[in-house]
Amino acid sequence: MEYRYMQADLYNLVPANGQVNALRSNYRYAMVPGEPRRFGDCDMEIEDRKTEPRPEIRGDIARIYFYMDDASPGRGIIGKKNRKLLKAWAKEDPVDDWERERCRRIERLQGNRNGFVE
Repeated sequence: MEYRYMQADLYNLVPANGQVNALRSNYRYAMVPGEPRRFGDCDMEIEDRKTEPRPEIRGDIARIYFYMDDASPGRGIIGKKNRKLLKAWAKEDPVDDWERERCRRIERLQGNRNGFVE
């Protein structure tokens, strides 16, 4: 039952290119050296079971992971290897106006806040 709540949490749902998302699978986030571009204008690297999103959304992704980890303690949402990377991404890509607005909208619908976006 808890998984269903996690799966339906609006903070965890973000529009994505279906083909790229399928290729991304559940690979861990990392910095991919060499920056191979296989998706045209879509700045997403996937190589050796690692994935690197474009810089403009890395902080957003980090804050979603921090929220989900906080909302579902003990579920292992963030592995030890990724915690340091996600903290760096959150610092390098600070919260912007759209991320704040998105969170306000979700809070109105879902009734809870993402405390990592303030």
